[in-house]
Amino acid sequence: MNNDLTSELSGKGYWPAKAKEYLDKREYSKTIEICTSRLKDEPEILSGRILLAQALYHTNQLNEAEAQFFRVLRIDPDNILALKYLGDLKFRAGDEIIALSFYKRVLRLDRHTRELKSSLTKVDLNRTKETKILTLRRESKTAEKTEDRLRQLPFDTETAGDLLLEQGHTRMASRIFKNLFEKNESPRLLEKLEKIRNLNKLVSSQKVENNEMG
Repeated sequence: MNNDLTSELSGKGYWPAKAKEYLDKREYSKTIEICTSRLKDEPEILSGRILLAQALYHTNQLNEAEAQFFRVLRIDPDNILALKYLGDLKFRAGDEIIALSFYKRVLRLDRHTRELKSSLTKVDLNRTKETKILTLRRESKTAEKTEDRLRQLPFDTETAGDLLLEQGHTRMASRIFKNLFEKNESPRLLEKLEKIRNLNKLVSSQKVENNEMG
């Protein structure tokens, strides 16, 4: 997560960013409070629902967390974060078959995830109980570009797209607007996509001119 972008969005009054700041500080009750309140009026804000589900998970409100993650999947069936958490929830509950089905979907969707690692830890002398831990191992990266970090943002909203466009991240802004347009064919989104296309054409023409002059 790009903390600078989160702070900037929060400063502009974007409530999911404020909730994310609380989550990062482990102030889970504040995350739950702001998300629960705002989702009543804006239930379509997917990032807010993900943050609510995460906060519920970390406060051990597991049934409520599971319900919220499933609501996320109804809107975005390939949401990797929701799939991973649901796998964890099912694994904790001892439903390993269902858990593995969620983890397999993560492995299929996330090209950086290469394996599942399972460890069993004995917790008593009689060895009658086991604590099972299942983690996803990702490829190590020596360097991470700005757009790679931005790609992990859960804020697929028009506000986030506008901010990315202002900062010059046209490709990321275009991706967000295209995703939103697929769900809601708004003329406003179409205008923004056209604006990005025109900007890209302008940049390309300037590069050609510079090369010719060079």
